[in-house]
Amino acid sequence: MKTYDKFLDYYEEVVRWINSPLEDEVEFLKEDCIREYNSEAKTILEVACGTWSVAKEFIKAGYEVTGLDINENMLKKAEALLNPPLTPPSNHGGGKKVELILWDMTNFDLWKTFDVVLCNYNSICHLLTWQEWQDFFAMAHKHLNKNGILIFDINTLFEFESITRDFAQFYTFGDDVVCLEMFKKPSHFEWLIKIFSHKKVPHPNPLPEGEGNNLYELITEVVKENSFPISKIEKELKATWFKLLEKVDYHYGQVSAESERVYFISKKS
Repeated sequence: MKTYDKFLDYYEEVVRWINSPLEDEVEFLKEDCIREYNSEAKTILEVACGTWSVAKEFIKAGYEVTGLDINENMLKKAEALLNPPLTPPSNHGGGKKVELILWDMTNFDLWKTFDVVLCNYNSICHLLTWQEWQDFFAMAHKHLNKNGILIFDINTLFEFESITRDFAQFYTFGDDVVCLEMFKKPSHFEWLIKIFSHKKVPHPNPLPEGEGNNLYELITEVVKENSFPISKIEKELKATWFKLLEKVDYHYGQVSAESERVYFISKKS
């Protein structure tokens, strides 16, 4: 079983279906997070940048963006999104600067700092142990300018528990079908991804069109995730020299015990 191998072909579309429209997500990050708490920000480090869909919108808005991800295939797809090169407006000063880096988000050293460290779409939840979360907070602090802000979101434990009780999710891509199911393990949660990939095969005695001349290949991948209590995360941010500016339930605003997706906005102190 592999992670984000064949599923990468469907990743962007599934992310869009599961989450809010990309335009809404970027608007929230730009207006309610960055401009609200660091209006002079010019540089962004997006950690676990994936296929670059969010970063591309920030580049268009004039920010200088560096993307870091541990998955080489994700970065290759991100590079494809940068071709042809984007030309952002100059409202933040300077020209466009884009850099993609293959590195582990829990242990990296870029020898420079940024106005914003961003980790969204609950990417931090791919870190399975609390030690890894602590290591990421330390890396973010190290790579922020004075008064720089860290923005990240999580799928809460409540959300993961809820998904494990849901029915399987099915997505259709032409003749292909993708099935997602989540299961709770002793120390984490696992997405079981089943891809039914349609194949056309020759038949010695062909049947009429649409009557059995098809074959489906089953491809299985597993993606592991984990989360931790909101109060524990708040305490750790303070311990790693961050000031928590705001935590937001992305869907409802006010964070509660039944929040599913929560954003944390913190300032380096």
